Amino acid sequence: MLCIFYVSGFRLIRGIQAMAQKSSALKFVSAIDQLEWTTPIENVSRSTDELVIGLVGAVGAGVSKTAAELKLTLEREYGYVVDIVKASDIIRENAGKTATTSPATEGSERIKQLQAIGTELREKYGEAYIAAKAIEKIAIQRKTSDGYDESTQVPQPKRLRQATIIDSLKHPKETTLLRDVYGGIYWQFTVFAPEAIREKRLSNIGIAKDELPGIFTRDENDKEGDHGQKVSKTAYLSDFFVRNDGENDVRLISVLQRYLEVVFNISVHTPNTDEAGMYAAVSAASKSACLSRQVGAAIYSAGGELISVGWNDVPKALGGLYSADDGDDDHRCYLWGGKLCHNDRKKEELYDKIFKKLAAEGLLASGVDKIKLRSALVATPVKDLIEYSRSIHAEMEAIVSAGRTGKTGMVGGTLYTTTFPCHNCARHIVAAGISKVFYVEPYAKSLALELHSDAISMVEGDIKKVAFLQYEGVGPDSVLKLFHHGVERKIDGRARVQDKKTAIPVLPPPMDGFTTHEKRVIERLENVESQSVGGGAG
Repeated sequence: MLCIFYVSGFRLIRGIQAMAQKSSALKFVSAIDQLEWTTPIENVSRSTDELVIGLVGAVGAGVSKTAAELKLTLEREYGYVVDIVKASDIIRENAGKTATTSPATEGSERIKQLQAIGTELREKYGEAYIAAKAIEKIAIQRKTSDGYDESTQVPQPKRLRQATIIDSLKHPKETTLLRDVYGGIYWQFTVFAPEAIREKRLSNIGIAKDELPGIFTRDENDKEGDHGQKVSKTAYLSDFFVRNDGENDVRLISVLQRYLEVVFNISVHTPNTDEAGMYAAVSAASKSACLSRQVGAAIYSAGGELISVGWNDVPKALGGLYSADDGDDDHRCYLWGGKLCHNDRKKEELYDKIFKKLAAEGLLASGVDKIKLRSALVATPVKDLIEYSRSIHAEMEAIVSAGRTGKTGMVGGTLYTTTFPCHNCARHIVAAGISKVFYVEPYAKSLALELHSDAISMVEGDIKKVAFLQYEGVGPDSVLKLFHHGVERKIDGRARVQDKKTAIPVLPPPMDGFTTHEKRVIERLENVESQSVGGGAG
């Protein structure tokens, strides 16, 4: 069965896939399978005051506090009516569709059961299910508040200053669906805090310290499958990153106010040094042809000057990395030696060698074959080995590039990287004299802190160590659309300053109207849920 969405002149063909024969429930799939150019369904005004904000954050990061401050600022300064839709409420309201019908209301059991129910709902109805239910709530709220203009052929939302904050998202497919539906009026904020502060916050509400590692691990990257919490991957997709690590709200409020001014184009805003640095790192990452992941890095001097950039790719003779300019002499992995990932190839060979050695020594129990042993090894850190890669890492290349080109200023400088440095890169960063590192995406394989806690700190202000800090600022993927949007900056020769009470988001909604998309999402929800009930899936 196909469900067709129309977004900004594109027809998005989405599959609704049947589950296994044992269950006739249909899954709500949010990933875009195919794009075809087509004429928009309708020609409607692209101007709207409505706003949808999605928040992402790990347990204990202070997402709800951030939601409350955003709500207050939007109401007081921008004249909005703001609703907060809590994902935990959606999970509780739909718990009856899972094996856990009555989740706990407090303590660690509440968190663990909400995690389990959320995973089961995503597995049963699709990874974007909770976001789809949030969309349903937004549409219902607009209807009950008389928010539609019924005089048009297709009812359109009135020019109401209505905002909805979703607290909080846990899966990348939720982000994908919300962006597909709401286009330029959807903005996503990642809220983060150091683990020590998150532990303290949760301990203060009575959660035992020995339960926290399991809660944190499942929340950030549930390894049970594609349907679990994926906060780290979801966070990477955000438009804004917010550090919420203090007891004082003044700094948090100031950061949120700047971000909202950028969204509404209140006055002229330009990227700060950290935003420019991370944008340079992301730009560098786009040059990587690595089959595993694209990573970029940029080094800035203490004075804020760009020294060098790097990306993960295969080094070539006499210096530098292979690139598209090398033509037939381009020997990156996708073109050379079987066109495969050599790190993965070597690990497969390692699994085979371990099996043969254990078998030769008579150490394998009866019935243990190569497939079973491989499955066991994949569940160990053997799978995380990265030393067989042909690519130099982005951070190393940035450091080497500075030396290769005779650049100075690295000592005391700052390195921006799209992904938390691995332990190999970390030791090079420390040795290079860099004083601070900013990263966007965590990297679970890294042993940097475990192996170099004497030289590395995750807390700002420890001048005796290199600070590895999560990035705060406008998301690097959003820099151009927010700081280079083409809106006129002056009126009659003077800088244009908008009234916050009447300003609208700088980017437009989908050309064919987001309410059309909402309607189709709700229709899919009704179909998916009724099919599940009708098929007896439990």
